[in-house]
Amino acid sequence: MKKFGKVLLKILAVLLIFLVAMLAFAALWTMDTWQNNTMDQIMFHITSPVEGTSSDILVGFVLKVILPSVAVTAAAIVTKVILKKKEAKDKTKKTANIIIAAVLAVFLVVSASLFMNKYKVIEYFSAKSVNSDFIKDNYADPEKTAITFPEKKRNLIYIYLESMEMTYADKKSGGALDYNCIPELTKLALENDCFSSSKDKLNGARVSFGTTYTMGGMVAQSSGLPVTAGVGNAASQQDSFYPGATVLGDILKREGYNNELMVGSQVEFGGRGIYFSSHGNYKLFDYTFANDNNMLPSKGYKVWWGFEDQKLFAFAKDELKTLASKDAPFNLTLLTVDTHFEDGYVCEQCKDEYGTQYANVMACSSRQLKEFIDWIKQQDFYENTTIVLNGDHLTMDKDFLENIDAQYDRRTFTAIINSAAKTEEQTDRVYNTLDLFPTTLAAMGCKIEGDRLGLGTNLYSSKKTLFEEFGEDYVNAELAKNSEFMNSISSWDPFDFNTISYQKILNANIQFGTSDDNKKYAVIGLSGTENINAKTNGYIARMKDDDGNVIDSSEMKIDGDRVYNANLEVTKLKAGNPATLEISARDSKGVEHLVYSETGFFGSHVVFERSRKVKSSAKCDTSASISADGKTLTVTASGFENPNDISMVYIYIWDKKSIANPQQILLERTDDANGVTYSATVDISRMKKDSIRINLYQKASGGTCKVWKSVNIGE
Repeated sequence: MKKFGKVLLKILAVLLIFLVAMLAFAALWTMDTWQNNTMDQIMFHITSPVEGTSSDILVGFVLKVILPSVAVTAAAIVTKVILKKKEAKDKTKKTANIIIAAVLAVFLVVSASLFMNKYKVIEYFSAKSVNSDFIKDNYADPEKTAITFPEKKRNLIYIYLESMEMTYADKKSGGALDYNCIPELTKLALENDCFSSSKDKLNGARVSFGTTYTMGGMVAQSSGLPVTAGVGNAASQQDSFYPGATVLGDILKREGYNNELMVGSQVEFGGRGIYFSSHGNYKLFDYTFANDNNMLPSKGYKVWWGFEDQKLFAFAKDELKTLASKDAPFNLTLLTVDTHFEDGYVCEQCKDEYGTQYANVMACSSRQLKEFIDWIKQQDFYENTTIVLNGDHLTMDKDFLENIDAQYDRRTFTAIINSAAKTEEQTDRVYNTLDLFPTTLAAMGCKIEGDRLGLGTNLYSSKKTLFEEFGEDYVNAELAKNSEFMNSISSWDPFDFNTISYQKILNANIQFGTSDDNKKYAVIGLSGTENINAKTNGYIARMKDDDGNVIDSSEMKIDGDRVYNANLEVTKLKAGNPATLEISARDSKGVEHLVYSETGFFGSHVVFERSRKVKSSAKCDTSASISADGKTLTVTASGFENPNDISMVYIYIWDKKSIANPQQILLERTDDANGVTYSATVDISRMKKDSIRINLYQKASGGTCKVWKSVNIGE
């Protein structure tokens, strides 16, 4: 036992050395990689999921943090081994231990001190310990503000330009450089709206606390709100980002717009997918979508963060043609990526013009954007379309702007093209990216009561922005503080079914057995309940048949491994039809909350029954049809009474070979003169034709109804 204790202590010592070294190297790596970041940016990304992060950043972390930490740990181990082999005296060993500990301690203290000083860590957490009502007092709630759209609603194309600043223009044009590496963008801004007092000088948006990185910038410009620390982690655990806020996507969806987001990276990064899907039900077109649909040069093709901007613009042209062919107005939102730090991505269109890679990449981006805008202007839909170009945030590149005038006021690039609004005053507006929210709607011809939404001000009006009214320093100081109002906007129900499902917090193990009296049972084991951040007073399991009737229910009992168990009799389940297992949690007040639901074919006792007749459920307002040619199967649903209330139409399809794992397929919506149609084409070439079955579901605000159940298409 004594020997085991010594071994354990040695293992813990090695782990401690590695941990200390890793913390120290991580601090140095962060300061080198994100030299121009702020503490709120770092806190957001620490609490955000790593999924979708550029491989260059991950590789940099491994090379500059993990490997050096391993090397330091190995050096300490080797030193100890050498001393042991030389049978050094205990005093020598003790001295060596002290030296190793002292060196590591000094290394950690120095790196931590540098980190804390650079990012003002103490000031950051001190501000967070103080509550401020500034946001609450100045927030114009879109739900309580009258927003009137024009009779003919305008389309919107909103392009977030990665790290794009007006700084990259020459000094004569309002930039900070001796040359202009974004001449095309400069011309676009000066010929349209950038809220400058001069037609010769650019003006752009400042960034405020909580808006200085991509997700912060996108949220700010579409909601008028900053992003607070902890939201990244919250977004990774739920199906909504700022569930208490009404944002641009919500407003446009309510007005009948088709919303779509296109990015050349993975949409999950920073919670972007969750934000845009939960606020406006955006169609999400990202690297994963393009790769899965064989739209890239080869399967698995990946450069930079996913695919480069020239492909993004090419894909966007096709998407715009599709959106414009529908009767509904559209909102296409893009996020470029080539100009991301460090130094940007050099695509095949880039030239060596300025001697520095980042300037060349900016120039390349400027040309590509002009070509894309010129193409849009040639389309029939352009006349009724507003285009917004805005940098998502200031660049984080560590050296590109190190030699500019220290007094220069860096701002994002801003240009609003083909606006339906006119500025009331021709002045240099002092504005930030929060102001783009109401300004975008105004540019689309909307009338906004009070000319304010969120924390933003309509820049076409004469109303002062928060920066103009209170001053930039004061506003940032208040935004840096804790806000109970913001906490309420970003909070969610711990029992929320969608949150639990998205995060896959709970897992149910389902096995089947037969009793001596020939009754069939489903044996349920529920794990992961410790991850529900609320007090519970038990769990109840229910098995329902295909018509929603409860076949059996039981109070679940917990075992020593914190697994809740229940046995449900399923003898009455109809052969060939799916069943649904539902598990509800009972809170401290005795109220039940559905926390787990799974529909499938539970157990080998389920067999197919042939049925060629297609019936529509009376609960749905849909008529649907199937056609098949032996290799593909097409499902079409139409005849919706309230098409704008439909959020999703999907099918489950299976055959005898895939009975335990039905495939879920979303039907794509089409709007034309004949109304709304949902359709999907499925490859059935490898399926057993005489046993293919389909369930068709329609999801709307009132819930999900089943259009078909267990339809067999026959041979």
